[in-house]
Amino acid sequence: MKTILFLILIGLGVTACNSSRNIVKLTGVKWVLEKLDGKPLQMKENGNKVYIHFNDTEKRADGMAGCNRFFGGYELDGKTLKFSQMGSTRMACPDMEVESAFFKMLENTDRFEIKDHTLLLMNRNQVLAEFKSEPLKEK
Repeated sequence: MKTILFLILIGLGVTACNSSRNIVKLTGVKWVLEKLDGKPLQMKENGNKVYIHFNDTEKRADGMAGCNRFFGGYELDGKTLKFSQMGSTRMACPDMEVESAFFKMLENTDRFEIKDHTLLLMNRNQVLAEFKSEPLKEK
């Protein structure tokens, strides 16, 4: 009986270790925008990506809003997420409506969830944006 219990505990430990390796965190990845306001992202200029990166050490977020780079602070408490003091470069591009909607989404975000390598930025229980994770490239 003790042997069976011991084997079950070892099996549970191995399963827990394997599943923890597959957990994606908010930081340490590049989050590429897939959907905004429930609609797939459609960029006018090919090759442009909208993405966000979170720096846990400095509590800063930065990325590309399609045309302009952006940056600012964030506060994280459990699943609560708030962006603050956001700024961006000021170039004019064909995708300015995407950028405007993106910045409005950041402003309205109050929480997040991560499921299966997908980041959901939310306001209460409404999904504002959906991102997919990509590994960060070393600089």
